Amino acid sequence: METERKVREILSEQLTFPMSKISLGSSLVDDLGLDSFSAIEIAFAIESNFDIKVSQEDIAQFKTVKDIVEKVIEAKAS
Repeated sequence: METERKVREILSEQLTFPMSKISLGSSLVDDLGLDSFSAIEIAFAIESNFDIKVSQEDIAQFKTVKDIVEKVIEAKAS
């Protein structure tokens, strides 16, 4: 899926984490080391790459890579 690949690519770039080790089930905090600063950077990258809006509430609800992918798909469908 193109959306999943792009989200994984963004996470890999922003978190300097190997894309090959990022899966849908990866925990953003526990597996990828996401902190509040990097969460904001990722939200901006998601917004600019997919031309969608990501709210602070959305960011707080993201726990796994799958959560981000689902939000992007939902926002693009709206």
